[in-house]
Amino acid sequence: MAADSRRLANFRWLVLDAMGVIYRAGDDVAELLVPYLRDQGCRLSAAEIEAGYHAASLGRMSSSEFWQRCGVDGNDADYIAGHSLSPGLRELLEHVTARGIRVACLSNDVSEWAALQRDHFGLAEFIDPWCISGDIGICKPDAEAFWTLLRAIEAEPGECLFVDDRQKNVDGARAVGIEAVLFGTECSASLDQLLDRFVP
Repeated sequence: MAADSRRLANFRWLVLDAMGVIYRAGDDVAELLVPYLRDQGCRLSAAEIEAGYHAASLGRMSSSEFWQRCGVDGNDADYIAGHSLSPGLRELLEHVTARGIRVACLSNDVSEWAALQRDHFGLAEFIDPWCISGDIGICKPDAEAFWTLLRAIEAEPGECLFVDDRQKNVDGARAVGIEAVLFGTECSASLDQLLDRFVP
């Protein structure tokens, strides 16, 4: 495991992916968005929905424009209510922040949904900043997404531990020099294990 030799106490920043790490659903499009749209009467194919979501997650359309494209009267608050936090997340955040380790989020998501989610779950007090692809116009695993994060937190790559549930994003982080672990494989599917392994 890439970060086994260094405990979290040796890092200034813990950087978390949102879907599949902060929030339980790893593939929010397939698990949550498509079913929500089907309930709303959307007749677009899953591929068409995915394409629209990708455009919105790059900031090329607003959430309201996305709903319109899908032919539904979608409601952001109703949609994000289907999300839930990963087990052990609050304990992890409380533990690391109490020890002076700062937490940031780097996520591919639609701007409006990401903002509503962090407010809905009261995460802003623990996680700051939130680098969301819909805001910065770049998706992981593009190297510029990671450099944008590093500029935002004023940190060097070696000062961060990044956790993501997709190998391509872990590889992208490692390519710019950030220590990274694959959530669900390298640190199990439990934030408790991340806490046990890296936080003294």
